[in-house]
Amino acid sequence: MVAINKIILKIQEEASQEVADMLAAAKIKATASANKINDAAMAKVEEIKEQSEVDAVEIARRQLLIAELEARKNTLDRKRKVIEEVFEQAENKLADLPQDKWEKLIISTVLNASETGNEKLCVPLADIDKYKNGLLAKLNAALVASGKKGELTLAEETAKFAGGVLLIGKNSDFDGSFETILREVRRKSEREVASLLFDAEVN
Repeated sequence: MVAINKIILKIQEEASQEVADMLAAAKIKATASANKINDAAMAKVEEIKEQSEVDAVEIARRQLLIAELEARKNTLDRKRKVIEEVFEQAENKLADLPQDKWEKLIISTVLNASETGNEKLCVPLADIDKYKNGLLAKLNAALVASGKKGELTLAEETAKFAGGVLLIGKNSDFDGSFETILREVRRKSEREVASLLFDAEVN
């Protein structure tokens, strides 16, 4: 009986030790798992933090780029507006030229554009009397002096533009309206005007 009791106690001790060992192993495993989960969570937090910082930098960079583009656009718009005003002033000044300067411009335009010297001149209704009262004779005399025929005549129809002259030739016409002249001047010199105004080109 005593021997049996010893055996039972021995089994109980061994079982208790085995249970203790199992619990210890389980505790170690649980701790390792907890540490792994915690490490993964912390790594994810760091990743999110780093990504947030990257996103914040990218957002700031984009906002700065947008602001720079907007500022450049506003600057260019402002420059174009100033240039537009300059050419509008030039157009108004051209329309209000004194008689002597107006005649010089018309004579210069006709002399440079006339190919044969016997074209028809289509002019605004408001200017017809000026041609009939001496300007047409001056134009023909200037053409003869330049070695061309001096046989310009006035066209029956009047021009639709406000200022300038249209030369109607046998083979081709020349639009010397002030509007067209100014548009051509602008096409050739707008960048130069921008450079004079702003010390830089307007793109």
